[in-house]
Amino acid sequence: MSKHLGSCRCGGVAIEASDKTHFVGYCHCDDCRRSNGTPVASFAGFEADQFNWVNKETLSEWHNGDFSRLFCKSCGSPVAYKDNQVSEVMFFYVGFMADRSVFAPEHHSYHHKKISWLELGDDLPKFNETSYPRPQ
Repeated sequence: MSKHLGSCRCGGVAIEASDKTHFVGYCHCDDCRRSNGTPVASFAGFEADQFNWVNKETLSEWHNGDFSRLFCKSCGSPVAYKDNQVSEVMFFYVGFMADRSVFAPEHHSYHHKKISWLELGDDLPKFNETSYPRPQ
């Protein structure tokens, strides 16, 4: 299965993932910005059967309502988030992945919350809410 690798800075959290990304995008919501310390987060979603934990010795999880943020408790690296309403997909931050160049975003979520000075210059679809289908 191993096509993509991902790890935190210290190696305490690592994955192998298939080349079948389910979803790749940007998120401009405040929660993603705060969780990553960046003006916009980018993520690649993999279905549960498309990735394996190679190491999760230092994996920690913080719950925030419907969402959980995963990070390395040793080096502090953001790892992923999961939407508890869409439990079959894990959304890994592109910065966590070894070859970030292959995860070109396909859309913007919460685009109306984009920081005014941020210029991305693309023609990707822009959604005012999440672009990922969630159960109602």
